[in-house]
Amino acid sequence: MNDGGKNDPLPVRSREQAEHLVRSLVDSLAGEYDLKVDGKTVHKEFRHCFGREGESADDGRFDLTYAVRTALPESEHGKAIRAMRKRLEAQGYKISGYREDRTKDPWALMDAKGGKDNLFVSVESYMPPDQLVFSVNTPCFLPPGVKQEQVSAPAPESVPVTPKDPRLALMAPTGPAHPDSPFG
Repeated sequence: MNDGGKNDPLPVRSREQAEHLVRSLVDSLAGEYDLKVDGKTVHKEFRHCFGREGESADDGRFDLTYAVRTALPESEHGKAIRAMRKRLEAQGYKISGYREDRTKDPWALMDAKGGKDNLFVSVESYMPPDQLVFSVNTPCFLPPGVKQEQVSAPAPESVPVTPKDPRLALMAPTGPAHPDSPFG
């Protein structure tokens, strides 16, 4: 039975490894323009991750959302993001959003996804206007040493089927027996 990839093996990483992976990407992008991130602005959140259809498992799987800022004069934002874009494209990322438009907020912005670790990264102008913010989201990771729980496909919705023989249609269910009951 094909489960639409719901039970494909998840990449294995500890929380520390996931954070190191993300921080290494941010540092390499910042280094592309000789920037240093401000460790005091780090915001990270490990969360229980869910599948595309809302599937959930109790095996410890998680994803990480990470954001940090760096100081950079606003006049340099476009040049810096262009350099970072080249670096990401060279690493196999697909650019899904890019702009340099001073009439928009944020005016300098780049979104990309991919690389060997399938990360989503965003770099954009940030208020006050002398900062860039880096945001990275990881895919779902399974902690080391944990057996991946198999997630079952959601139950199909029960839709009454009307038989082709009109005489049998009279016997088909027409709706819940007790409309005020959540159980039908």
